[in-house]
Amino acid sequence: MITIASFPTPEDAHLFRAFLESRGIQGVLLDEHFVQLFWHYSNAVGGVRVAVAEDEAEEAAENYTEYMESLRQGECPVAPVRGWPLVAVVSLIFGLPLLLLGRKVLGKSPEPPE
Repeated sequence: MITIASFPTPEDAHLFRAFLESRGIQGVLLDEHFVQLFWHYSNAVGGVRVAVAEDEAEEAAENYTEYMESLRQGECPVAPVRGWPLVAVVSLIFGLPLLLLGRKVLGKSPEPPE
């Protein structure tokens, strides 16, 4: 078995493995469960690796190049969120009076128990 690609998450590795299988190349995932359990060690172990048989390695490497190029093509389907000005204005409107006046001025202070 030869490692063709490495991915930071198991989901990305599964997508590439499925891509390879659609092209008739059988692949296996290595370190998938380790990365799921100990995600903060993903970079230390090299991520989730996709490995194929030695006789299919060259074809799989070509498919990896095609797969990565297809991911980079086209526009990003998700538009960036540009709501921060609205959040800042709302925070100032509602947060500033509470900051300046404090809790005791706006509401009654609790009565001490008798």
